[in-house]
Amino acid sequence: GKDLTTQFLSKKKITGISIDSRSIKQNDLFIAIKGQNYDGHDFLEEAVQKGASGVIVSCKDSARKYYGLFVKNTYVALINIAEFSRNRFKGKIIGITGSNGKTTTKDMAKTIFSEFGKTFATPGNNNNIIGLSLSLTKLPYNFNYCILELGMSKKNELKQLSLIAKPDLIIISNVSNNHLENFESEEDIALAKSEIFHGLKKNGQIILNYDNKWFNFLKKIALNYTDKIIPFGIKKSIFTIFQEKNSFLIESENFQINLNHLPQHLALNIISILTIIKYLKLDLNKIKEKIKYLSPSDGRGNQFKLRIAANKTITLINDAYNSSPYSLKASLTNLYINNSNKYVLIIGDMLELGPNSYSFHKKIVPFVKKLNPKTLCTIGNLSKILSDNLKNNIICKHFKNVKLLETNFDKLVHNNDTVFVKGSNSTGLYEFCKKLEKKYALGE
Repeated sequence: GKDLTTQFLSKKKITGISIDSRSIKQNDLFIAIKGQNYDGHDFLEEAVQKGASGVIVSCKDSARKYYGLFVKNTYVALINIAEFSRNRFKGKIIGITGSNGKTTTKDMAKTIFSEFGKTFATPGNNNNIIGLSLSLTKLPYNFNYCILELGMSKKNELKQLSLIAKPDLIIISNVSNNHLENFESEEDIALAKSEIFHGLKKNGQIILNYDNKWFNFLKKIALNYTDKIIPFGIKKSIFTIFQEKNSFLIESENFQINLNHLPQHLALNIISILTIIKYLKLDLNKIKEKIKYLSPSDGRGNQFKLRIAANKTITLINDAYNSSPYSLKASLTNLYINNSNKYVLIIGDMLELGPNSYSFHKKIVPFVKKLNPKTLCTIGNLSKILSDNLKNNIICKHFKNVKLLETNFDKLVHNNDTVFVKGSNSTGLYEFCKKLEKKYALGE
């Protein structure tokens, strides 16, 4: 139980929590979690040899052998420790969810809130139950702000996450048809996103995207938890917003900033963060310089220069951490608005879309046609739909897999090309971009 776990921890010199013997550090507490593909109990010897100061196990023999704490369920023990860490934290916790842009919004929020006090944020995109629990075990009790990314791929997942995180403030950045494979409709996804309200602290605030078609649906549910519901977006906001093409001018009393250096969807997410800053009555002008230098997180639209050969330098836009109909359309629209250059598009399959995958890919065709890229390269069986439908209008190349793309990449690009890459993570395009960056990046 929780009391026994707390007593055990108080008698040990523990500087961290680990469930992975490969990355364990000296004086970490090793919790042997049983997963689908592995059992942490098989790695106890390695964990102890690497300097684990203690182990929590669900096997009595292992507890005796390694002088560890025996519990019925190590997964529950990890959650108990996370809840202990959360409950002793007196600062503000901000929970962020949404179909797209969670990680970048979380990263940008951390940068911004760091100007107002000590700020912790979810490392990487550890947004499931185990990831959240491990994140909370690392949360310093005396920090001022904690930004947590909360994800979901099925019903009841966000409810569990929210009840552990107990956020003071919640942002739902958007709702779209991601993960349709596990849901019957987009409305079911919106309903699942509303589960984040379950753990909201008393008198907490909920920030919702007014421009998203599920705003009223979510607001109606949110009113069961709080009357403090704040909209953000172009159509309705606590800021005055002027938009010209992709340039956003944000104004409020003595504050003004232009977000023209960010894609539209990220500019909107910044507005959600600024909404919280203003609501908390923090000084918006204190963060103006920080905002000017914000950029997308790795794999979410960040770009860098590559020197492929002595006379061939290109710009690579890595948006390949994941892909969905909503995010792909947003990225293509942003390319069209922002730049008249001819692009080389590399588009991989969008996965987890269920039985309507074909039609979701077919609906991307007009967006690519409007952009009129120099070359379109498609990777995987589903994205071939784009090549097949556009080969009479655009130069198209199709590759069954990333390995074939890698072999032919040098021939596909020319000096001064801008190459945009997007696809679901498991297509391998994100790793492809990372390899190119490591091999050719100019370091600019």
